[in-house]
Amino acid sequence: LDSLQPSGSFKDRGMAHLCTTLRSTKGTTRLISSSGGNAGLAVATVGSKLGMDVQVIVPQTTKELVLQKLRGLGADVTVHGANWNEADVLARQRAGEDDEA
Repeated sequence: LDSLQPSGSFKDRGMAHLCTTLRSTKGTTRLISSSGGNAGLAVATVGSKLGMDVQVIVPQTTKELVLQKLRGLGADVTVHGANWNEADVLARQRAGEDDEA
């Protein structure tokens, strides 16, 4: 029944656990994620429910519908790189520079 999750994927459960753990154990207030689709939707969904700021870095190949959904969930979306690996490098860089992420 994972298809009934808000992102349409099993990733909501994992992201919910990770995000609530980060918030409760480290005081994380901002989430930064790279994604090609479902992971970004999951982190944006969970982050919005937890009242956390969410940044999602996606590659140029990401479909417009996914970009619209991410923004609709309140995520700050950055399109970067030709593929997920390039988007992930930027996401890791931003996370490393942000004490609240």
